[in-house]
Amino acid sequence: MAVPSASFGKTARFLSGVLLEQGPIARRQVGFALVSVWLAAGAAALGPLALKALIDHLSDTSAPESGMAPGFSPGFLAALYAGSLLLTRVAGEVRSWLYGMAEQSMLRWVSRTYLDHMMRVPLASHTDQPTGVTVQILENGRQGLRLLLQHVLFTLIPGLIELALMMIVIATLFDPEFLLIFCASVTAYLAVFGDGARKILAASRDVSVHQVCANSELTDALLNVETVKCTSGERAITERYDDALAQVERGWAKFYSTRCINGVLAALVFVSGLAVTLWIGLGQVLSGSMSLGGFVLVHTYMLQAVRPVELLGYGARDIGQGAAFAARIAGILDQPAEPAGDRTAFNTSVYMPVPFKGSVQVSFEHVDFAYEEGHPVLTDLSFTLEPGQVTALVGPSGSGKSSIARLLLGLYAPQSGRIILDGIPVEDWPRDVLRERIALVPQEAGLFNTSLAGNISFPDTEARREDIELAMKLAGLDGSPNVFPDGLETRIGERGVRLSGGERQRIAIARAILRRPGLLIADEATSSLDRRMEAEVSRNLFQSAGDATLLIIAHRLSTIVPAERILVLDQGKITEEGTHDTLLAAGGTYAAMWLAQ
Repeated sequence: MAVPSASFGKTARFLSGVLLEQGPIARRQVGFALVSVWLAAGAAALGPLALKALIDHLSDTSAPESGMAPGFSPGFLAALYAGSLLLTRVAGEVRSWLYGMAEQSMLRWVSRTYLDHMMRVPLASHTDQPTGVTVQILENGRQGLRLLLQHVLFTLIPGLIELALMMIVIATLFDPEFLLIFCASVTAYLAVFGDGARKILAASRDVSVHQVCANSELTDALLNVETVKCTSGERAITERYDDALAQVERGWAKFYSTRCINGVLAALVFVSGLAVTLWIGLGQVLSGSMSLGGFVLVHTYMLQAVRPVELLGYGARDIGQGAAFAARIAGILDQPAEPAGDRTAFNTSVYMPVPFKGSVQVSFEHVDFAYEEGHPVLTDLSFTLEPGQVTALVGPSGSGKSSIARLLLGLYAPQSGRIILDGIPVEDWPRDVLRERIALVPQEAGLFNTSLAGNISFPDTEARREDIELAMKLAGLDGSPNVFPDGLETRIGERGVRLSGGERQRIAIARAILRRPGLLIADEATSSLDRRMEAEVSRNLFQSAGDATLLIIAHRLSTIVPAERILVLDQGKITEEGTHDTLLAAGGTYAAMWLAQ
């Protein structure tokens, strides 16, 4: 499964955008957190100087560098050293507090931006990529963002500051060989971790892809749990998920093996540098050229250097993992959104009638369309829907009826030809305005895990209660008190799982009626209803359409007998046109379909 991944440059722009898009409060929190980091790094690097001075004072040594703090009492030096330790800890806690709040603001922005973008990409992007993959990319991206920002801001920067201060102190107080050993150890340590980070990055990318695929299998299984149960498919679906998890397990095994080898090599570098330093320092103490405090300071710095160097190494390693995760979400955000339409406040060359009320006229002009090249769905299709007219579109399964609805809504674009809505090509309409003018009752109602009122009024959160109740009545929902015990506040469960197919369909019809569209498309809107309810809802659908242009896509022909005009679609072309009576008299495809039912 191909998972989108952005280049390094695009990933870096995404990360900088996350920081720049934050409000002033979050930016101040990050700024003060950085100040806390710098204070902690400075205190950690310079605090051991107070310890050295204290030891020299107590040992009364006469080594060259022992007089660095003349006139200070042992109590003051001890307090200074303890204060540096306290400042290091307090600054670290303040940093965690400030950055923790800013981090949540950034993660919220990323999640909101991700969902907003996914709602704006073409429908084909969703059909080509499983829902589980899309969700897991966001989760991995949030984790990657957290790793990257924490290590870049609070590992690399303070680690480099701390190491730089240590080298300055060593160069000032001690012989050059100590600085050489210190720098060589740090360089070797970073080289080992750098090589390890590169290998770990590759392993992390593999883990990310396998984890996304495994999560996709899990989501797919949960979404189809009823089908799994009805077909006794529990074992098959579990084995499929376990196969995906096995790939994840192998990926993590490679990741941990690489990290273990890297850690062992780093430990060897550290111990070697420490041993050489202690050996040279011990010789200088015995010869009297180094004070006891100086020996402790060099030893402390070699031990203490491990922490920032390891942090730098771990940071480089985790930055590699975080970059792999963040590249996935940056790749998704880099995908182009669907065309917004050419009519904007700055483009007045396209006339658009205002206000957008009343019925609309629709024209298909020599439209060719295919989801995949070489597999045409519609071929040279031309027809017109007159304003306020009730038109039925019928034909065998797979003839392209539902594709016409998707084209009208701008979910797909034809390969050739034009679709005109009120004299304006569909591609010139802003997508939000176009879809406010059109209401679709699909074959499968899309419902949310919220109240009945929230589902009917979606996306209008300000809809009046009386309008919702009227839409319910017209859709045949007002006679179901046992199904909706809490009335409009009844929660209907995820995807309307607590409702029958007919009840879900009626909610979709009520939603379309409430929108008062200029064009109402009913795509097999009564397919889940029984005959009695189908007749009632169809009658209500005709009546509630009002002045809207009504396009009824149907398989059961009994529902479209009153239509003013019937179009018969076969193999992507209009083959017959007329009223119910004239088409029956013609004895063609429509008549054959009628007799078959």
